[in-house]
Amino acid sequence: MSSQQPYGVYGYRFQETGHQPLFQLFATGYQRIENTEYDWDGMKRIDGPLYLLQYTTSGCGRFRDGDTECDIPPGTAFLAEIPGDHRYRLPPGSEHWTFYFILFRQRHLEYLWREVTGLLGKAPSFDASSPVALSLQRLYVEAKANRIQSAYQASSLVYQLMMELLQAATAQRQEKDNWPLPVKQAAAYMKSAYSQLESLDEIAAEVSLSKFHFTRMFTLATGISPMDYVTKLRVEKAVELLRYTALPVHEIAAQIGYSSGSYFSKVFRSRVGFTPGEFRLAKGLPSIDRLHFD
Repeated sequence: MSSQQPYGVYGYRFQETGHQPLFQLFATGYQRIENTEYDWDGMKRIDGPLYLLQYTTSGCGRFRDGDTECDIPPGTAFLAEIPGDHRYRLPPGSEHWTFYFILFRQRHLEYLWREVTGLLGKAPSFDASSPVALSLQRLYVEAKANRIQSAYQASSLVYQLMMELLQAATAQRQEKDNWPLPVKQAAAYMKSAYSQLESLDEIAAEVSLSKFHFTRMFTLATGISPMDYVTKLRVEKAVELLRYTALPVHEIAAQIGYSSGSYFSKVFRSRVGFTPGEFRLAKGLPSIDRLHFD
C-alpha cells in the first residue's frame, strides 16, 4: 500500500499480560467501501468476543441491532458486540461508506461498555470535531505510522477513547439545554434558594409535581438527585467562603443552609476529602480557589 494511501486496517495481537488490567486493541482502520457485498452478520463472526465502534465520515451505511434498524450517515457511529444479533452493510442506494473503526477485546471493559451504551444508545452522533471523533482519528494515525508498539500503548489509546465516549455520554445527559422545563425551573430555584431549602417537597411544589415524579425526572436529566444538587451548590459556596472570608465555620454552615456546624463539616469532608478547617488552612494540600463538582 502506498504511503499516500489514506485507507488501511491494522491488527494487533499483543502478548497476554497476566493479571494486569490492560485494554486489548484488536484492530483499527479507515476504510472506503463501494461494494454492496460489504455485509457483516454479527452472529456469524468467529473473531469475538469483541466490541466494535464504527464512525461514518462520508457516505452512508445501514445498521441493525436486534429489531431496530437505522442509517449511519456522516457524524453517526454505531456500537456493537461481537458475536451479537446485529448486521451492518452498505445498503442499495448508497454509493459509498467511509468510516473509522476500532475493534477491541471485551476483557476488563464490560462495565464501561455497558455504561456508555446505556447512556448513548447503539447509534450515537458525534460532530467531526468532537473529542470522540478526533480520538478515533488519532488512534488510526498512530496505527498507520506504526507507533503502537506495545500492549501498554494500545491500552492507553483504548482507554482514552472510552473516556471520551463516557464524557460525551455524561455531557449529553447533563447538558442543561436538554433538560425538561420543570428541571430547568427547579435548578434555577435551587440555585437562588439553596440556603433556605429544608425538604424535597418544597422544590417539587415549586414546579407543581409530586416529589416522586419530580425526583425521577430530575435524576434522569441531570444524573444526580435533587437534594444532591442542593448539596453541590452549598459545598461550592462553602469553598468560596472558606477561601475568601474569615467567617467561622459555624457561621458559614448557617449561611449556606446547615443548622449544625458539625453536620456541615461531615458533609464537606465527604465531598471534598478534608474538613472545612483543613481546607481553609491548606496544610498538607494544595491551595484551591474553586472546586468543581459533577
